[in-house]
Amino acid sequence: MFAKKPPLVVTIGTTGLLLLAGALGYGGLRWRTLQARGLPAGVRAVPQSAVAAVTLSTNPEQWDQVRQFGTPETQTTFDQKLAEWRDRWLRQYDLSFTADIAPWVGPEVTIAWVPPNAASADGEPAGSLVGGEQRLLLLPIADPEAAQISAAALPLAANDDNSIEYRGVTLHQLSPSEAEATDMVFVGLLGTQLILVAEDETVAQQAIDAYKGGKNLADLAEYRRSFEQIGVTQAFSKLYVNIPAATQLLAQTSQPTLPGTLIESFQETRGLAATIALETQGLQVRSTSWFGEDSDRTYVNTNVPAQLPDYVPRDTLVFASGGSFQQFWADLSERRNWGALTALNPDNLALALQGSTGLTLSEDLLPWLQGEFALALVPPATESIQDDATPLPNPSLVALAQVSDRLAAEQAFAQLDDVVENRYRFTISDESAGDVELVRWTSPFESTMLSRGWLDSSIAFLALGVGTDEAIVPPPRRSLAQSPLFQLTTGDAPYPNNGYFFVNLAALTQTESNLFVPDLPVADQGLLTAIEALGVTATVLDEQHLRYDLYLVLKRGNRPGPLPSGPASDAASPGADEAESTESSPDQESSPADAESSGPTDTP
Repeated sequence: MFAKKPPLVVTIGTTGLLLLAGALGYGGLRWRTLQARGLPAGVRAVPQSAVAAVTLSTNPEQWDQVRQFGTPETQTTFDQKLAEWRDRWLRQYDLSFTADIAPWVGPEVTIAWVPPNAASADGEPAGSLVGGEQRLLLLPIADPEAAQISAAALPLAANDDNSIEYRGVTLHQLSPSEAEATDMVFVGLLGTQLILVAEDETVAQQAIDAYKGGKNLADLAEYRRSFEQIGVTQAFSKLYVNIPAATQLLAQTSQPTLPGTLIESFQETRGLAATIALETQGLQVRSTSWFGEDSDRTYVNTNVPAQLPDYVPRDTLVFASGGSFQQFWADLSERRNWGALTALNPDNLALALQGSTGLTLSEDLLPWLQGEFALALVPPATESIQDDATPLPNPSLVALAQVSDRLAAEQAFAQLDDVVENRYRFTISDESAGDVELVRWTSPFESTMLSRGWLDSSIAFLALGVGTDEAIVPPPRRSLAQSPLFQLTTGDAPYPNNGYFFVNLAALTQTESNLFVPDLPVADQGLLTAIEALGVTATVLDEQHLRYDLYLVLKRGNRPGPLPSGPASDAASPGADEAESTESSPDQESSPADAESSGPTDTP
């Protein structure tokens, strides 16, 4: 998106440190209040018009931990990317993170994407919020004395003839030595606390306005509240997304074009805040989203104590549930949830159901589907339909629902029995499996088999696939709720909640002959092999706030060592080479932090 833009981090070792050497006193950084709330120090200078903001740790040990996740192949790929970023952003400017930046920078840095003309004279958003976003880098100063020492030891390349004064802040223009004249960044010192680096003069001015009493993210009440709710004491990364701007950007870039009504529906969700924490077995993401004060939409609290994970087997491959199917369908029909981004059209689905079965969703099904519901993909049965025939793909799908009116449900099931028997010529048979009475639907030539029944007085199920009902009838003694992977990925989330989405990816990628498991793209298989499982838990916090907790279980690879050498390293000065060589031990690696200081600025 930002072709031919100059590196932002170069200014750390040039104009930014020149500002420090000449203007920085001993005031120190006063970010403790912000940190107590879980807020990054840099967000005080991020205007509320920003499309997104990402804060990343500067702790090399945390980057070493990130590098240790994955398979040897994915680790090699990741390290190569980090080395490219290091060479592009630091080595070609004779800079070392450990020697030149780490002594003074704060515990985290913030990168924001800001529209150059997003703010009008009255401070309100103006025009389009997307298109032409410029990057804004904010570097907290933790040690002024160390910053002065680092600045004095570096060659500085600021052109004071091109400096600009704005509200008491001097903005220096800086261009890399081999860049075009139009490729420049603007660097300024905000008090004694922050260095700002911007790709556009108006963006730099917006950052100064935000810092000097304007509308910044730290002043956004819902943003502050989000971090108070989800807790961020040891977060590796913190994220903010301006949902209206992000959905506009998605609309501009998506193919085919998204419907305008869909984009409008997401405009009422004003923002999302998230944290990413490093855990022993992977990454944990906690996030909240919120509606705007002027929105007339509200979340309906359908949080329930989950029961359905107890009724599917421990080795379930995929499990998705919700607190109320009735409410889920209402939100989907009004394009009010993330399912609206899929190709599913709820109106067409309802018409297809009515045309194929004669049942209307609104009158025959939704009135008794007010409780918890779930879909589960279980390991397929291995036996074929005929021993001498080629085995057909076995779907092995289970749908479960906690019904609120069993009599109404029984009437709907009876109507379904009549339709599949008389219209589709299925064979209907009643069978017993322990205490559970089964009704089996078998298609002509026995190519398809479905079964339905009751697992208790209120939980109905429909199983698709040969032998699928055997996985849940009788209810398994070792259920998904007892699975260590399920507990790991969902155990720290709020309870009760609005439902789960769980995938045992390690087992899923080894599954064959399942219609619901498509062949994975070859290009993505390497990355997917590094992921063992993921779990997402949704929780309605109140009428205006929704929370998502995600846990990504990752494989652990080799202990990280020195990053590979790159072409740019040959041009580095002896001092830089020496500094990099002293940082190459696994426990004292500079490159992860190098990458985190620069990597996000290389992200469109």
